[in-house]
Amino acid sequence: MTLAINEPHHPLTKLSRLTTPEELREINVAFSLVRKQKEADRYYRAKTLSLSESLSTWLKQQILREVRALQITESDGTRRFVVGEYHLEVQKLDQLARLTLDETIGIPYERKKRLLQALAHPDSLLETTDTEFQVVQLECDGHQLYFFFYRKPKQSISRKKWAFGSSNELTEASEELIELGGKIEFMMIENELYISRLQSFEYVFDYRDHIVQARERNLGTLTAMPFFAIAEADIERFKQDCTAFFHTRTVAQMSEKQMEALEQNFKDRCSELRMIRNNMPTSADREQEYRQAYAPLWELYDFLDLEKELVIYPEGSRPTVLLRFFANKIVQSFLTKEFGLTDLIENAEQRADMGV
Repeated sequence: MTLAINEPHHPLTKLSRLTTPEELREINVAFSLVRKQKEADRYYRAKTLSLSESLSTWLKQQILREVRALQITESDGTRRFVVGEYHLEVQKLDQLARLTLDETIGIPYERKKRLLQALAHPDSLLETTDTEFQVVQLECDGHQLYFFFYRKPKQSISRKKWAFGSSNELTEASEELIELGGKIEFMMIENELYISRLQSFEYVFDYRDHIVQARERNLGTLTAMPFFAIAEADIERFKQDCTAFFHTRTVAQMSEKQMEALEQNFKDRCSELRMIRNNMPTSADREQEYRQAYAPLWELYDFLDLEKELVIYPEGSRPTVLLRFFANKIVQSFLTKEFGLTDLIENAEQRADMGV
């Protein structure tokens, strides 16, 4: 899409502004249940189910309510979506994550094509009990909008049964009950994804495959840089340590531009670090204040040979400190001139260390 999501003519914003039953009736709706499977010729299978007129109306109204629930209301009463770019490590609360699925992204683009292919060629033999998520497709002003909902796996019925009540008599339900609607996990229009719940998106698209691929590519680039002239065993240990969940995402998130900047500026950063260390005040009071101002840097000195301008990776180390440095997470306050970590990254790392 060339339009920003909050532009008046963007299909999602237009949808959120519908107010009359007549406007809703103009929108076509299709409902599908989808199963993800990793067969080479059919990554996804979909089953399309027809809806009664009343159920179709309810579902469109429900989606309208859920789309509006993803917006914030301004002081003047207008509503808008709050959107940030998709980040592998963190997602701000009450904010949609935007991701563009075009040819340049690789694996996720292929998954999107296979998913759309499955929706366009439904499989009538697919058992609804085997499906994992719902897709509701709305056609609005010639645009196809896809809304994805988690479908709770069917629990064992050995201890429970569904029954219908009529005239004071319960009758066992012989047909499967299918839930519709719920909270929107993510939305797709053309190549644009707007994600409300990262875990659901990453599951549906098997996004971890993409993350691991990006990690391996970036680790290869990193360890081939001149300042990584350390023993091969240390390099392999560093790579292995970077396969931990949170470190994997940190490495994968690093962009080509960051990598280039790291290689170009590494010697300058080493020079600055030497200067900071050499300028340590001799007064105890001033030394404490000085250490506080540069707090996030002191651990970094254990991983750098500043005289030879090389990385070192001591036995028993964790890569966290180095990755903060490589990923440009250490920032300096414009007001205080003190060094710190970006709040979102620091909090996310703390949650990862606690297993949250």
